[in-house]
Amino acid sequence: MTLDPTITDASVRRPARRWRLAIGSLLLGLLAACTRPEPAAPPALPTVGGGAIVFPQQKSPAELRLALVEPDSDRPLEVPGRLAWDEDQTARIYAPFGGRIERLRVALGDTVQAGQALAEVSASEIGQAQADLHKAQADETLARAAVERARELAEAGVIARKDLQQAEADQARNLAELGRSRARLAQYGVSAGSVTQHLTLSSPLRGKVVERNVNAKAEVRSDLQGPPLLTISNPASLWAQLDVDEKEIAAFRPGQPVTLRAAAWPERGFAATVTSISDAVDASSRTVKVRLKVANAEGLLKAEMFVTASVSRPSPLPTVPADAVLLKGDKLYAFVQSAPGRFERREIQARSGGPQSWRVSKGLVAGEQVVVGGALFLDQMLDARR
Repeated sequence: MTLDPTITDASVRRPARRWRLAIGSLLLGLLAACTRPEPAAPPALPTVGGGAIVFPQQKSPAELRLALVEPDSDRPLEVPGRLAWDEDQTARIYAPFGGRIERLRVALGDTVQAGQALAEVSASEIGQAQADLHKAQADETLARAAVERARELAEAGVIARKDLQQAEADQARNLAELGRSRARLAQYGVSAGSVTQHLTLSSPLRGKVVERNVNAKAEVRSDLQGPPLLTISNPASLWAQLDVDEKEIAAFRPGQPVTLRAAAWPERGFAATVTSISDAVDASSRTVKVRLKVANAEGLLKAEMFVTASVSRPSPLPTVPADAVLLKGDKLYAFVQSAPGRFERREIQARSGGPQSWRVSKGLVAGEQVVVGGALFLDQMLDARR
């Protein structure tokens, strides 16, 4: 057998090497196909049913924030108010007659006693009242003399009995007019001895001159009711006027102690007492007037000062944050965590307990947890899956 001289060992080995490379590439491809990772399974979605949302693996999303339904507790109620003069110890002085203020005997801030002179007024009506009294005295004297004379004549048979009765009637009318004239002058403390046209305005109580709206030589009129000439009050006691929301009026009762705080002394409380509660609700503001009385012996509180009244009252209802309550139509709802990762939408009955909370009368109990962050997201999810 004769070999072809053109065939060499290298030419024989070259095709074999190509085959080995091809087989190796094929094996590598098969191995890579066998070790390629399978595609990741899609994440599990929460399930919705029966008005509840259940998250996978009983885990709540990190975006949800929960809050505890607070149990019954003593919660302070704070109501803004305004201080005013104690009207039981305040007198406003007006001029009973028109005339001129001849002299002022007190200044603003002066302490006065009951009966102390405040101002002197000169008025023609005072002179007329004094003249009426003197005329009534003269008429009564004349009428009394006429009765005595008529009685003597009647006893002598000179005049008829009816003439005596007429004289007695005239005397009775003159006595009545004399009493009226005296009472009119005595009411204002005017002298009845002579016609002076002089009237002294006096303080009816002990206190301080807290308001003055007149000057000496000023003309005053009794037919125009303007501000009082002088106001006398005892600032050792003040009133506080509160406008309480009708939903909170149950927290107040007569005789109840209340703590007042003023901006001037934020760290100090002033003891007050409820003295009266209005019998009507204001139709426009839906509030009820509540009056307090507060002692002010140190004089720290001032009339017309704004205060905050704080009253402790037991709340019979559990409370939740305002963010936990959803309004849908005319109904209220809250999402409650009934189990780990499970949230149910529950209809509740509640009313406002302030700007940051609601008081729940039905649907929740103390100790349950409600959603305060993400409740709207759960609500939309529940409605979308139905």
